[in-house]
Amino acid sequence: MDKYSGYVIVVYVVTLGLLFGYLAWMWLRLRAVKNEAPLQEQAPQTPGRRGSLR
Repeated sequence: MDKYSGYVIVVYVVTLGLLFGYLAWMWLRLRAVKNEAPLQEQAPQTPGRRGSLR
């Protein structure tokens, strides 16, 4: 093996670890936002304001 192959392996492992950690964090955040979305859709709307030109 080459002199620097240990460093290369460590860099690859750290990089992939950070990438998968970021993807897992984004997935959890998107799931949390998706679970909150139905609460926002149930907000009452003001009648007669949609499509009004006044």
